[in-house]
Amino acid sequence: MNTQDTQLLVSVRDCKEIAPAIAGGCEILDFKDPARGALGRIDDATLSAVMEYCHHNSMTIPLSMALGELCEWSTEQISLYLPAEITYLKIGFSHSSGSRTWVSDWQNLIHGIEESSGHQHQWIAVAYADWKRAASFSPLEVLKAACDNRCAGLLIDTFSKQNGRLLDLLTPETLSEIIEQAKARQLKLALAGSLRIQDLEVLTDLAPDIIGIRGAACISHNRTSAIQESAIRTFRKQMRFHANSM
Repeated sequence: MNTQDTQLLVSVRDCKEIAPAIAGGCEILDFKDPARGALGRIDDATLSAVMEYCHHNSMTIPLSMALGELCEWSTEQISLYLPAEITYLKIGFSHSSGSRTWVSDWQNLIHGIEESSGHQHQWIAVAYADWKRAASFSPLEVLKAACDNRCAGLLIDTFSKQNGRLLDLLTPETLSEIIEQAKARQLKLALAGSLRIQDLEVLTDLAPDIIGIRGAACISHNRTSAIQESAIRTFRKQMRFHANSM
């Protein structure tokens, strides 16, 4: 894959953050609430507001949304309606390592949401670099389950932002092996996890399909502070610089 094809995903929490994200060079717009964890789901009112904003502004950029952790869902909750415009749905598996039914529970969640929404989405399985501390599964285990569950892709992220950044927890060699296996199975591969501009040289060599940021897009790299257009613009500019240097 040409490294210039790597897309930049920016996670926003509300309508106010959409315009600076787009102006900064975001290529996939992701909705999540950073105050609710690595994959915090925005509430229904916020979802309604951001979708109205996207419709009003005739946005054609791909949309993504975090759905939290599988363990946070129960069978009574699976009737969530999600607009067809949201292409990618992300789900994590923290606190599921002791479950023998996590794969079938995940399948039920996919079925329930798509049945209530009336359409199919592209599902992204999330593996955590700090998977042992998250009581989750190794990236290779999640990758296998993603293939079995007709997922569109795999995201490697960090569960706790206090456990270290992505490249502190997984070596480039390990990430390269996972990426190679994902691509061999026709899965999109996304990397996130407190990424910084200084990581881009290594990330460019790895050539993921998507690089995702939240903290790097915010004031002082604080993921719960406001999105900053200039920070995103600088990050995207460096992505292009490293890609063109290959």
